[in-house]
Amino acid sequence: MNLPAKLTVKFFNIYFWRQHPETALRYAPVVREINKSGLLDSRILEIGSGSLGIVPFLKKPIDGVDTDFSGPKTNLLRRIKAKAYDLPFRKNSYDVVISVDLIEHIEPALRPRAIYDIVKVAKKLAVIVVPEGEDAENQDKNLRKIYSEVYNETNQFLEEHVKFGLPKKEQLLITLDKSLRKLNKKAKIRSYPVLNLKVRYFLMRTYLSKGKFAYYLYLKGYLLLLPFLKLCNFGKCYRRTFVIEFAHENRN
Repeated sequence: MNLPAKLTVKFFNIYFWRQHPETALRYAPVVREINKSGLLDSRILEIGSGSLGIVPFLKKPIDGVDTDFSGPKTNLLRRIKAKAYDLPFRKNSYDVVISVDLIEHIEPALRPRAIYDIVKVAKKLAVIVVPEGEDAENQDKNLRKIYSEVYNETNQFLEEHVKFGLPKKEQLLITLDKSLRKLNKKAKIRSYPVLNLKVRYFLMRTYLSKGKFAYYLYLKGYLLLLPFLKLCNFGKCYRRTFVIEFAHENRN
């Protein structure tokens, strides 16, 4: 490897370790909410973390729940094998509980149980980020078709998006409210859209390319545009962030 290549690899390993644009944009609102709440040094649990989860963006130890931890490893993630709708934790076990792009991969009938467990386990803050709404679902149907045409195979994540359908804002808010009532917990809930659909489509079309240049442009080059891409939360968006801030009387 020549010197320019070595310096490039070193640069991305220092500033963008284990990151790619879609992942960075998923976790950006979560990182912002955790920092804003002053809970960075608290106990954090990620549900559906995979092998890395939010670790590349927080760079601190967290606990992660998943059924599959294959992929790149990090010593900063304590792996706990469990299902999102059957968490092995007591009420208020973690200060912060997060779930990013997970709910849509759960069968609709089981989603209320997963949300209930998130609300149950979180003591101070819960953040749920999820692809949401009919427009986002239609985009995934289109990308699913393109993926099959380009690679002549199916993509597990897009297949599940289409098979199970994406959650709706109203459904999630109702489920959150019911969960809080069942648990006798009080919380302030707010939500906001994330990642303009056209911007997301542009990123995904670059990713769904057999050309090496386009692929590496997506994988690394677009990381340099993150300050701009993080501002693209206008118009019709692909994801929605739900922030649940628990009242102090719930924390005992």
